[in-house]
Amino acid sequence: MVVVTVVLHIANPNGLSAKLGTHRNLPCNVQKNCIAAWISQIPLIIGFSVLCLVFLHRDLHTIFYAVGMLANEVICKVSKKIIRIPRPPTHPKSLISSYGMPSNHATFMFFMMAYFSLFIKYRLSPRHYSSFARRFILSLLFLMSVITVYLGFHYVDQVCVGALVGSVLGCLWFYIVHVILTPRFPRIVESKIGRALMVQDFTHIPNILTFEYDAVRTFHSQSRTSRRGS
Repeated sequence: MVVVTVVLHIANPNGLSAKLGTHRNLPCNVQKNCIAAWISQIPLIIGFSVLCLVFLHRDLHTIFYAVGMLANEVICKVSKKIIRIPRPPTHPKSLISSYGMPSNHATFMFFMMAYFSLFIKYRLSPRHYSSFARRFILSLLFLMSVITVYLGFHYVDQVCVGALVGSVLGCLWFYIVHVILTPRFPRIVESKIGRALMVQDFTHIPNILTFEYDAVRTFHSQSRTSRRGS
């Protein structure tokens, strides 16, 4: 759905994009502009992926990260209406009516960077997660910041303020989850609502992929053993 939407934004800027409010004023015959427009949709893909993980794993850390992600977006939207600084004049027929301070893209991406950097440092085992993850996120942040300015949807100062706001909110939300909420995870899991929703607590599991892989292999091994015994 996201891919189809992006293509329609670029190919028909006055059609579907006018309704969805994510208009990209770019000529389709300019390859680099089309690639930049695709890359600018990364926050949407990340947000959709996080929501999918919430429904699939129902892990409390993922759930509360999604809550923080949504709260970050709400704060950004409210800040835009309070500050009321316009975007750059990108196109005479631009259909973007929202303000530009702070940048949504920068706020979202730097919130993710701050939260995941602290999460990797304090919650995960360095044995399973090297510095490659942080380097990849930093590279993605730099690319998104440049593309946001390149597409003409934000001034440099709007991106910088968005980066600051996102970083502060990411650190603050990690502190809330790590210090205040995580000790209460066992009670949430064992509560009636937790059991009804089948929420899980993966706090003490350093690598979910390895854990699930080993669990499935153990299950199949025990199943084969029981069949042979019968």
